[in-house]
Amino acid sequence: MPKTGLSSEEIKEKALQIAEEKIRAYSFEKFRLTDIAKELKISQAALYNHFPDKAALLDAISERWLAHMDNTLEHIANKEVPPRQLIVKWFLTYHQLKKEKVLKDPELYKSFNMAAELLKPFIIDHLDNLNRQLLMLVQKAIIAQEIHAKSPENVVQLLLESTISFHHPRMVLDHKDENREGLLKQVVETMLEGFHE
Repeated sequence: MPKTGLSSEEIKEKALQIAEEKIRAYSFEKFRLTDIAKELKISQAALYNHFPDKAALLDAISERWLAHMDNTLEHIANKEVPPRQLIVKWFLTYHQLKKEKVLKDPELYKSFNMAAELLKPFIIDHLDNLNRQLLMLVQKAIIAQEIHAKSPENVVQLLLESTISFHHPRMVLDHKDENREGLLKQVVETMLEGFHE
């Protein structure tokens, strides 16, 4: 155990919390690992064991947020509700979670957007999770005969492409001050209506 009395995992968690606070207060460009080590009362070397550089810490913050998003969407995908209805709810929630982050945490969102543009491994994992969840919902909708399609994968691709302006990180940022939920609902429902044999 380190001198702080905190476990390795607790130091990591505390560092993320402090970093989030400092980024909100001063922007992600201005916060420094040395400030976090000082506040935790540990050496820079001890902090580097968890986060070798500033980028690693920023990525860990974004990764934690995406894990929360994945879990929220997974919960929706597993509900015992007609799957076509759940697909609409899933897209609305996906959009709302990103818009909420842009509005409440613009500096943290900037960091996430940079990671997304670089397609870092945790971003790819997140996208894979989204594809898996949506595929599961589409397959359920096909089984329930709520939509008709020979290829559920094709339906997933079309749904994601047609709604890209509602969930692409850059586009969510560009439209952050607009209320677009009604339009998104209309787009998804229109797409689902169009899937037939």
